[in-house]
Amino acid sequence: MSRRPPHIPQRTPIFVGCEGESEAAYVALLQDLSLANGAHVHVHIEALTPGAGDPLARVERAIARLDRLRGRRTPFAHAFILLDSDQLQLSRDRAERARREADAFGLNMIWQDPCHEALLLRHLEGRTNRRPMTSPLSLQALQRDWPDYHKPMSRHGLRQRLDLAAVRRAGESHPDLSALLAVLGLL
Repeated sequence: MSRRPPHIPQRTPIFVGCEGESEAAYVALLQDLSLANGAHVHVHIEALTPGAGDPLARVERAIARLDRLRGRRTPFAHAFILLDSDQLQLSRDRAERARREADAFGLNMIWQDPCHEALLLRHLEGRTNRRPMTSPLSLQALQRDWPDYHKPMSRHGLRQRLDLAAVRRAGESHPDLSALLAVLGLL
């Protein structure tokens, strides 16, 4: 009597474009938590820097990368891009074009308000409603509550302080992020 191999569910492919190394490490941590939580996902993490300085340039780079990957692999079930909202001030016209292009392509924008460090701050107990006004103030606030934090923090470094409860805490106060967390099976 022959034995059938066990059924291994296919992983859902998810694309996440990241501004830089810090965001890429954070998304890698999310993937680790997702897999540990029993989700069947594969997250393709794409660093969009250097060379893409504002939201429109990053959206265009993400779309170009998605187009190149389209023919070589299973299509992505979901596509996201992490962007700092403080970059919106560079050019309102280019920011609006970025929104239109992302919407047209089905690229979900996750706005980190005002930056990635502020998003990380909202993961910490009692800090979910903290909204520093600028990137430097966000980094200062984060380092007050997390003295070991440095840029860029590795996936392992993030794991020392952020767990599933912290990620869920941040997702509850951040609608853009919660969409990503939901497809990763974390909410």
